[in-house]
Amino acid sequence: MSLTFDAFLQQAWADHADQSAAVAERLRSDTPAPQTADQLAALARLVVHLCGEHLGAFEDGRWRLAELAGHPLADATAQSALRVGIASLTLAESGHANRDGFTSDELTRSEAAAAAISLSRQRTDRALALLRDARGRVAASPNATASVHRPLAVACNNMAWELHDRGSARAAHDTAAMLDIAAASRMHWTHAGTWLEVERGDYGLALCHLSAGLLDQGLHFAVQCLTACAHNDAPPYEHFFAHEALAKVQHARGDVGECARHVAAVEAAFVQLTPSDQSACRATLVALQALAR
Repeated sequence: MSLTFDAFLQQAWADHADQSAAVAERLRSDTPAPQTADQLAALARLVVHLCGEHLGAFEDGRWRLAELAGHPLADATAQSALRVGIASLTLAESGHANRDGFTSDELTRSEAAAAAISLSRQRTDRALALLRDARGRVAASPNATASVHRPLAVACNNMAWELHDRGSARAAHDTAAMLDIAAASRMHWTHAGTWLEVERGDYGLALCHLSAGLLDQGLHFAVQCLTACAHNDAPPYEHFFAHEALAKVQHARGDVGECARHVAAVEAAFVQLTPSDQSACRATLVALQALAR
């Protein structure tokens, strides 16, 4: 039985990181017809992310988006998403794009997306320059809405983790950028998200500071993350990662007792997770248990 559009898109997102080329082919030949303008815009976001960040297939991505622009469901909101997507791919590829007639919101969204694409394609200087432009525009607009802050919150989060994961291969100036971007993500989430996104911003800041060797700051943000979980009656999944951050920071600080205490709290949270979340978190648990030995 063929999948509905929403089920197809959900599966594509689930597979895209490990099976990028296969998902791109699936989009080319097997995509169910969108039934709403929102679905059309959602498809555009997947095309930009897949063709830009994972494949570097800029021309293919632009061609796919241009095709969608002629779809009968492409209302003003969908057309905006398609314009922004095409500009994002072009900015990431060349550093320049024709954005005549773009609103301030569209300019910011295109730069944020292009920055994330550029970083994933190892064009770090271009990525940071694009992000500076987007952040500067929002900073100059004190009445910016959540819809303007959200793309920057997402882009800064993704870029901070991209730099975090470079580890010892990361240059000193990229470490500084990682810390700045992680802080920016949390700030933008205070305007565009809930306590959950802000708490996860604290988690990211804890591990980014740990990666930078700034252990006191890492401890501060890890404690802040766990405090938010306690104050908001967070589910076990959030407690699992808050205690993970504290265990890692305390291990780096040489506090064996505190590390073991937080590993025990991670174990307690783990047994309360759903089977699916347990499967996703098991490797993290095993690595933490090794720290406490």
